[in-house]
Amino acid sequence: MTFSYKKTAAAAAAIVCAAALCGCSDSGYVMTVDGVQIRNGIYLSFMQTAYSDASGEISDEKTENGDTSEIGDVFGYTIGDKSASDWIKDNTLEQVKNFVAVKRLCEEYGVTLTNEELNDINSEISSLWNDENYYAQYFYNFDTIGEYYDSLGIGRESLAEIYKVNSLSDKLFLHYYDTDGLTPVSDEDFDAYLKENYAGVKFIELEFDDYGGIALKDEADIQAVRDTAQGYADRLNSGESFVDIQYDYDLQQAQNKARADAEDNYDSSETELTLEETVQQAIDAATAEKASSESSLERVISKSSSSLDADVTDYIWSIADDSKASLFETEDSIYVVVRDDMTKLTEWKETNRSSVLRGMKSDEYDETLKNTYADYSVELNDYLVNNKYAPEKVKGLS
Repeated sequence: MTFSYKKTAAAAAAIVCAAALCGCSDSGYVMTVDGVQIRNGIYLSFMQTAYSDASGEISDEKTENGDTSEIGDVFGYTIGDKSASDWIKDNTLEQVKNFVAVKRLCEEYGVTLTNEELNDINSEISSLWNDENYYAQYFYNFDTIGEYYDSLGIGRESLAEIYKVNSLSDKLFLHYYDTDGLTPVSDEDFDAYLKENYAGVKFIELEFDDYGGIALKDEADIQAVRDTAQGYADRLNSGESFVDIQYDYDLQQAQNKARADAEDNYDSSETELTLEETVQQAIDAATAEKASSESSLERVISKSSSSLDADVTDYIWSIADDSKASLFETEDSIYVVVRDDMTKLTEWKETNRSSVLRGMKSDEYDETLKNTYADYSVELNDYLVNNKYAPEKVKGLS
């Protein structure tokens, strides 16, 4: 892809310290990137992110080397061939350039925020500065999160600008890749990605436990659970709705709980009913809520980050997405599983289109931004970057 906004002058890539910015002065702006002045607070906010990323890099490297000890002082490590301090500074600058690139591209393509979106951001910022927050009080001894940010040198104007550019970046991304974007993702490619990376499933887990939650020991009792699961699968494959099967299961669970509670709480001195009568009364009174639709029971799992046990996830990916019920047994339970065709889950596709596109195109988008800011000129205040705001000196990092 060719971009008309890309600069060609090699000299523009140089990072220079302008004479007016040198010396031990603080104008409130730490640098100018491609003509855009960067507030100190914006720089410091990005540095917080860079520090967190640096800690993650160090942790990953330690883990790869079999070292499970705590990190301790981040600034005592190197990342690649750089000191942690230099790595954080470089990463912070990359984020700043990225920030400016988003602004520049949005200006070029006319991507803007609506009044409603701006009002939402302003309301969120006001809430951070005005609303008391338990987290801020407990961990930092400030009444609000905003006061905590102020203590770090990150003012509300800086944070509001970051929020706005983040929202603009989301819209810019869609300007490239959505249906009517500059380089739209086709329906065919979108559906192919869905099938490869997501699975739509409905399932019921029947544990090998008795009504009180105690693990079954007798093989006949375990087989009875298997038979129940098989009955559910047979009913589903005969065309019965998952809503009905789920209701039957939920009702049985409610009845089991009612039975156990009635037995635990039975006191003959407080009732004329026998234990058996009391238990039956509780079972008869048990109820369960019926799902409104099959779609409400659908669970979409990601191949790379499933919340289910690994063996269950592997099984789901091994079966066809033909909406047929099958059984999968583990040591402790048996699952009734139905895998559906992701491309037919139209409501989910529409609701989650942006996040799926992110999965498909985030690397390409990041590369587009890098190409955009590759030749940006940077005029920095050497005193602020390398002294006052050197990473090892910034409050909240070390």
